[in-house]
Amino acid sequence: MRIEWNRNGLYELRSDPALVAMEEAEAQKVADRANSMGKGTFAVGSRQGMKRPQGRWRTTVVTADAKAMASNAKHNILVRAMGGA
Repeated sequence: MRIEWNRNGLYELRSDPALVAMEEAEAQKVADRANSMGKGTFAVGSRQGMKRPQGRWRTTVVTADAKAMASNAKHNILVRAMGGA
């Protein structure tokens, strides 16, 4: 038996507003923890990748200013905020 994947269906599933909201909420939790731990501002970004073929949704938490960059470089704030250290 061979499985035929509906790639357009998978692409649409990945861009479902409920799933996107869940991804963004988790990223915002990490950003909130990072903002409470370190100096500066940590921000959330969200976008869907190119459709080659997956188009996976990606959320990121990044340093938004120089203070956050320095704090993250010295104390690994983003890793700690994700629960890694």
